[in-house]
Amino acid sequence: MSREENRTMPILSDFECPECGEIFEQLCNADDQFGICLTCGCEAKRIISLGRVYCSNQDAPWLRSVLDVVDKDDNRPHVRNFRENPTRENYKAWMKGEGIKPLDYTDHGAPPVARKPEPVDHGKFVDFMMQKLQESRRLEVR
Repeated sequence: MSREENRTMPILSDFECPECGEIFEQLCNADDQFGICLTCGCEAKRIISLGRVYCSNQDAPWLRSVLDVVDKDDNRPHVRNFRENPTRENYKAWMKGEGIKPLDYTDHGAPPVARKPEPVDHGKFVDFMMQKLQESRRLEVR
């Protein structure tokens, strides 16, 4: 794709109006820095915003199941914080405060370590196979 084609490619960008404070999305060219406010019609400036990624999943569903083993009567700060706000950060602080170490890949169930195969003595193998061949072709006279 040439540079000229890239300039005409429409993208969805965020704009903020200085008059009414409205933030909105609008299709525009990649080089456009200004757009028209949908609310008041003034010139709005293009702003840089984060992509549409859901970043606020701090409290995973499995964190709530950990609360079943947390001592309900313990009032130490790391325990109380985790009970009141079960986030990953508080979970890590609770584990550290309790002296619990999470399993990592080097603990039980680690992937197998690649080992170099033992060297094979091909001479012995060839001799063994030759012996078996000769035995199979042997003729016995009685």
